[in-house]
This record gives sequence, structure tokens and C-alpha cells, in this order.
Amino acid sequence: MQMALTKSPVFLCFGILCIALSWFGPVWAQTGPAYACDVAGNPGLRNFSFCDTSLGLKARVKDLVGRLTLQEKIGWLVSGARGVSRLGIPNYEWWSEALHGVSDTGVGVKFREPVPGATSFPQVILTAATFNVTLFETIAKVVSTEARAMYNVGQAGLTFWSPNVNIFRDPRWGRGQETPGEDPFLSSKYGAAYVRGLQETDDNNDKEKLKVAACCKHYTAYDLDNWAGVHRFTFNAVVTKQDLDDTYQPPFKSCVLDGNVASVMCSYNQVNGKPTCGDPDLLAGTLFRIVTR
Repeated sequence: MQMALTKSPVFLCFGILCIALSWFGPVWAQTGPAYACDVAGNPGLRNFSFCDTSLGLKARVKDLVGRLTLQEKIGWLVSGARGVSRLGIPNYEWWSEALHGVSDTGVGVKFREPVPGATSFPQVILTAATFNVTLFETIAKVVSTEARAMYNVGQAGLTFWSPNVNIFRDPRWGRGQETPGEDPFLSSKYGAAYVRGLQETDDNNDKEKLKVAACCKHYTAYDLDNWAGVHRFTFNAVVTKQDLDDTYQPPFKSCVLDGNVASVMCSYNQVNGKPTCGDPDLLAGTLFRIVTR
């Protein structure tokens, strides 16, 4: 689930991204990626309000979504989103990873010349053990700088499915090293700091402009992948309301309120018998109330 600055449906998230691409201000190399609202290369795009940087975000998103057909909207509901040539919008791959450095785990990142690799910092659980919030944010700033450099030459996207702020309670989980650990307070501090480091530009006063877009995952109560015949797609986390509120939800709440995170990813599992990605109480209820506070 993508959180936007509007109350619009999920497909608006890609519209916001497309508009955001026109805001970031590097010097684009001729060999760089195609990007939305390239009015220099296609002057006709000036006629579209969603390419008008003098307008506010909501107005631009409304204009863009109003121009899309139903099929075009459906085509944006997958990680490999199809472009819309008539609107000057290129194909876009949502999936890039940057848990402790830009990684080619996500298909949106390609290590090749001129950028054959990126800095790999220690695993998250080790960095979190320093209890150093400044360090968390500093690492993320380095990661996002390298990510932008890779985007500028067409080797990465601008949306990174990081950080992972799930609570690591079960040592049998093979992804625990991706997380800050088992403590909700530390995980909350880590998540918010890492998000700020990834997203904030030098102009911190303009919250609508992002260096890259972070994504706090996986919402929620997910810490099992495959054990004794139980797979993450069938796992049902039975959690009391108190444990959910006191343990599993705080990192995501902190991502939103303290980090201003651009997006939140729902999880693979069920919580109390309901798939998290299809639970209106978690998505349209709990999370949406946090976003719109």
C-alpha cells in the first residue's frame, strides 16, 4: 500500500512518482534514463497540468489520474508498470532494494558500467546494535546519494523497498538480519532515521520533494518465511490487540509520523485470519488514520 498526500486510490502512487521524477534536479546525461515530464525533449508536454511544477502536488496528481484510462490504471498496479507514451510517461520498475546499500536483489537495479557496484554497509541488525540514530541516518544518506547517481545513468529506480522494520521475535526467520531486531523502540528509531536519510534533500523544508522514495515493510507481524511446512503466504500470525499495538505497529507508526515515509508495503502473511494486503481495518483503518493525522 502506498501512502500519498491525498485520499485517492492506490494507483495514485505511481502518478505521484511520475510527477516527482520531474522535480529532481540533476544534470541529465544523454545516456540517462527516460523520465516523465521531459518538456525539454518533448515540448508538447507543457500542455499537461501534471507537468506544471508551479502547481501543487494534489492538483498535478488529479490532472494525471484524470487523463488515464482504466486499462492504464490497471497497468500501474504491478511492480513493472507500463508506460503511457501519449502522456510522455516511460515504463517504470518499482522494485529496487537498499536495506544496507543499493542492491541488485531488486530487478530495478542493474550493476554494470559505469556503476559496477555500490557501498555495502553492515547488516541492519549490526548497525542497529550501535543504538546510534545519527549513524542510521548518515548511512541512509550515503545510500540514497549512490542510488540517485545510479538513477541518473539508468541503472536504478527512485523507489526503494527499504527499510525492513518488522519485529524479529523468532530466530528461525531467515530475514532477521534485515531488521533492527526485537525491540519496538529501537526499531522505531531506526526506521524513522533511515527513512529521513533516504528521502530528505538538502532543502528539508519542502517535504514534497524526495531524494528517493523509501518504503517501510512488511506491514505487519511478519517474521516467518518457511518452517515445518508453514510458508509466509499461508502463515497466520495470531496476535492480541495489545501486542499488535505495543510491539508490531510502533515501527510503522514512527516511519509515518517521524520519518514521513513515502510508502508502506503490506505483508505476505495473515494476521488473525485476514491477509494483511486485503484487511481494510489494517490498511484503510489503522494505517490510513495514522497517515491522515
